[in-house]
Amino acid sequence: MAFFSLDSDSMQRSTMIAVFLLTLGHGSVALRAKSRVDPNDIGSYSFAQFLREYGRNYASGTDEYSHRAAIFEKSRAAIQDRNAQNRADGRGWLAGVHPFMDWTMAERKVLNGYKPAHTRQNSRKGFSLLHESMVGGSHASGMALSNLTAPDSGGMSFDSGPALRQQANCGSCWAISAVEAVEAHLQRRGVNPTPRLSAQALVDCVPNPQHCGGSGGCDGATGELAYAFMRDFGIPLETDLPYKAKTETCPQQQLSGPWPATRRARVDGWKQLPSNQAAPLMQALVGEGPVVVAVDGGNWFDYQSGVFDSCDKDAILSHAVLAKGYGLDDGKKYWLIQNSWGSSWGEQGHIRMLMHEDEDNWCGIDSKPKDGVGCDGGPPQVTVCGSCGLLYDPIIPTGVRIEGGDEAPANSGQSFGIGSLGTPATAEQAVNVATAQDIPESAGQAAEQQMDAIMRKYQTP
Repeated sequence: MAFFSLDSDSMQRSTMIAVFLLTLGHGSVALRAKSRVDPNDIGSYSFAQFLREYGRNYASGTDEYSHRAAIFEKSRAAIQDRNAQNRADGRGWLAGVHPFMDWTMAERKVLNGYKPAHTRQNSRKGFSLLHESMVGGSHASGMALSNLTAPDSGGMSFDSGPALRQQANCGSCWAISAVEAVEAHLQRRGVNPTPRLSAQALVDCVPNPQHCGGSGGCDGATGELAYAFMRDFGIPLETDLPYKAKTETCPQQQLSGPWPATRRARVDGWKQLPSNQAAPLMQALVGEGPVVVAVDGGNWFDYQSGVFDSCDKDAILSHAVLAKGYGLDDGKKYWLIQNSWGSSWGEQGHIRMLMHEDEDNWCGIDSKPKDGVGCDGGPPQVTVCGSCGLLYDPIIPTGVRIEGGDEAPANSGQSFGIGSLGTPATAEQAVNVATAQDIPESAGQAAEQQMDAIMRKYQTP
């Protein structure tokens, strides 16, 4: 959910080149490969083919070309080894060609929200939005939902739901999955055509003073913070604020009511499903719509097709995705997940993850919760269950709607910022504080009051 900052200047340069070619936006190339390579033919798949199919423009004979070619060869060998091991282990999924075969492992970690540890001078205990102390939404009744039975399959299919996105070199999966869930719920409500919403507004404007899942913007946040912002202010459409794959200054310097746009998306809040329980998630997918979940996607890169069954019980939940449904394939139950790595990855941009017979008891430890949904002051480790930990933190937006620009402000008494109560602060100031790494000890009391002020704003009485 957060962004990995490379330390080496040369690595930054290489990353920017590779990422530029994958980024959606002005002058970008198509992300969908022209052909699907049979896994049995990967050994003959060449770097030249890869360059053509994924639109790379490395100049032949340069150091960059040689560097990327070497990475590609290692990636191709790893895919062949993975398929051989899968056959030996009797696994049913295939590894294959994907858009990241010329990326280093450090560059790939960008997409999984990996970030280096930040050293903070202040010792103030912070606020936690971990499941154990969730505020700002509502809890679903685990007992009531767990007692219900679900059909063998349900939810949306590959071809239904919101349009796929490519997050590129920005740890914006938290924002993308949040807007995709809202779009999906608008579809279910019959809003046609369903507008494409601006994930960039969340990246630029959502404050994250408690460093929940990162320090804000492309350095990570959580779906809860995204929905708190959408509840209080809403977000514009993608056409009004397109995705840039980088954190920019919030275009609205001050928000004291709904986002000033001709049309905007709003939510009433969000519902937190019972943690580490499969039945409530299944029921929600059937009865309510797609759900935002946190997962460990660290070993997803080579995935091409089939039911992925290589999740470890221990999981670092550093990536946010959209759970769309579930089903059955050749006797294997699976969760259908829409990712944010473009349509040329996986199964049309999706992955099917194995649903274990007793998914609630497929549990391990997340030893780095702050890489995902954890905040300052949260526990050092948490128990996570389900494939790749997807059962730990499922959330659903509630009261989704599209508003025009002439409605009366729903929260006209509130102001967006982190200043003293009653003193509006600008969105830019909020983002600056959200991305700050250090708070001087001498300002500890004032900082704590400011943090308490904004977190009280994001609480439901």
